[in-house]
Amino acid sequence: MRVGLFSDTYLPDLNGVATSVETLRKTLSDHGHEVFVIANHKGLLHLQREGNVLRLPGIELKWLYGYSMSSPLQIKAKEEIRQMNLDIIHVHTEFGVGIFGRNIAKELNLPIVSTYHTMYEDYTHYLNFLDLNIVEKVSKNVVGNLSKIMNANAQIVISPSEKTKEKLIEYGVRVPIHIIPTGIDLSKFNAENIDPKLVENIKKEYGIEKEDRLIVYVGRIATEKSIDIAIRGFKKCALASKHHKLMIVGGGPSLDELKDLAKEEGIENNVIFTDRQQRDMIPAFYQCAEAFVSCSLSETQGMTYIEAMSCSLPVFARKDDVLTELIDEGKSGFFIDEDTFSERCLEFFSYPPEKVQEMRKCAREKVLCYDTEVFYERIMSCYEQAYASYFKTLIIKKVKTNSDSVTLTLIDSTEEEIKVMVSLEDFFAFELKKDGVVHELTLQELQRREVVLKARIMCLKKLAFKDRTRKEMYDILLKDGTLDTKQMNDMIEELENKGYINDKALLMNQIEKMNESNDGKQKIIRSLVKRGLPYEEVKEAVDDCSDGNEKAKAQRFISRNEKLLKEGSVKYRKQMLLSRLVNRGFSFDVAKDVVEHYEFTDEFLDNQEALKKAIAKAIRTYSRKYTGSELKRYVLSQLIRKGFNSEEVLLEIEGMEIFNDENE
Repeated sequence: MRVGLFSDTYLPDLNGVATSVETLRKTLSDHGHEVFVIANHKGLLHLQREGNVLRLPGIELKWLYGYSMSSPLQIKAKEEIRQMNLDIIHVHTEFGVGIFGRNIAKELNLPIVSTYHTMYEDYTHYLNFLDLNIVEKVSKNVVGNLSKIMNANAQIVISPSEKTKEKLIEYGVRVPIHIIPTGIDLSKFNAENIDPKLVENIKKEYGIEKEDRLIVYVGRIATEKSIDIAIRGFKKCALASKHHKLMIVGGGPSLDELKDLAKEEGIENNVIFTDRQQRDMIPAFYQCAEAFVSCSLSETQGMTYIEAMSCSLPVFARKDDVLTELIDEGKSGFFIDEDTFSERCLEFFSYPPEKVQEMRKCAREKVLCYDTEVFYERIMSCYEQAYASYFKTLIIKKVKTNSDSVTLTLIDSTEEEIKVMVSLEDFFAFELKKDGVVHELTLQELQRREVVLKARIMCLKKLAFKDRTRKEMYDILLKDGTLDTKQMNDMIEELENKGYINDKALLMNQIEKMNESNDGKQKIIRSLVKRGLPYEEVKEAVDDCSDGNEKAKAQRFISRNEKLLKEGSVKYRKQMLLSRLVNRGFSFDVAKDVVEHYEFTDEFLDNQEALKKAIAKAIRTYSRKYTGSELKRYVLSQLIRKGFNSEEVLLEIEGMEIFNDENE
């Protein structure tokens, strides 16, 4: 395959993007592919061609690490690239050369793969000279929109980490995103392959003594790398011993500022600044140290962390999503902040050699998965998918607009129809239209989104019919079974953010409705907790309701039910009302108090009349099977169970002829 790598930065630049491009170039070349690098140089007039590296004219940006920026309009370069007969274009930067690469891909009808190396929103301080919040907010919005636009025409976007992928999705990037960490030639960082004389020369040049305990940082010297945190955090460790040293390897706009900071902290003799170094010297600098430190939170992958760990260096770093798979606390490194860096350094320096060796071994094992062979296989899979999808297309035959979505009917080369439902947002974001062309990978992405869209529509219909809690909606999605756990959680969060699910509002609304019912507080609590609302919040809200209202509801319940209780003594029927009130969720004390003080009707309180009715019913029930004294015994037993006094029952049934034995 003939591959064109387009990037605004390339060797001899010393940065993560340049390193990644070179790693990819070498890896592809080693596997027999023809690879061309299109970058730039610090010259305004002429193209430069060195073998398979074409450099476009550019302007040096001294305020941005001395990078060069090229115009996307490169008429002379087009013919050079046309003659390369490329099969695919892989873009590594978003501006200058990156835009040019995207334009060339469109002109030559070639598929695009794009790698998003840089979290640009962490660099907006270069534009915000006055540190204004409004400028920062606008800058981040611009970054998000540009990232979305620049990647819109790619067949596949490669993200170095899950953190970067989530950010791209947040920006609104709609094309398929594959997570592929940049590979590393681990052999370069193997201690056995690093010239010990070179290491000794570095130590001699920078005055590193045999007794020194050295921690190293490698990378750009810039604000977003938060090197100031490492310097301030190292102060206590530095003051503890003159042999505790921190080496800052690299150049950049913050170099002088950080040198001044080391002096202000009184540790200038413990902090070594090397300025910019040649790329092939970096493994030797790692080899000089016992551990690596970086406090940056702006990494998309963290190449220097991986390089350092390849050299068997444990890592000191602030917590960041890109490091969750690399740092195993206390085993391959430590998570720190400014206040804990010195403490953890001193702890590390106190470890016996066996413990340090275990950590060094663990650090290297953690990065074995970044080997270039694994990297190559993943990259080639992306290239093959991008190539296949680009040249396998479908035509949009029909566009049917629904109230909340659009249904597309597509046809492929065999005239087979495929229908897919898309949201209105995606319809415009993917620039879909009747008779438009859709690549296969785009269709696959739309079909994945269709699953989520249908689940969302189902949820909205359920919520339109009835307000539901977060738990109830989660159970509905779980039963539907079309979304995975992350998708379900994202869906619930989206519905909450848009106000379709609001547990607090639902709680207050339900309590207001239930207060008008005949249910007591306990039943209300049980009912709402069963719906997934937090017990403490429900109880607090219910307890705010007055006891007077609770008693009034209990009284209403009695008034509706006293006439329904026609059997049993007055005591028995009151006990039944008490039991029913408790079952309705009223507390025993409230139920007892209401029953004791309720003004029952005369009919309810007529115990004698109730006794006569109960006797008549019991006789009808048991006379079918029993007679005489046996019948009398069953009737008496039944009425006692109904709460009547046995003496009163005996007086009432005494002399009734039906209870006389036939043999008497």
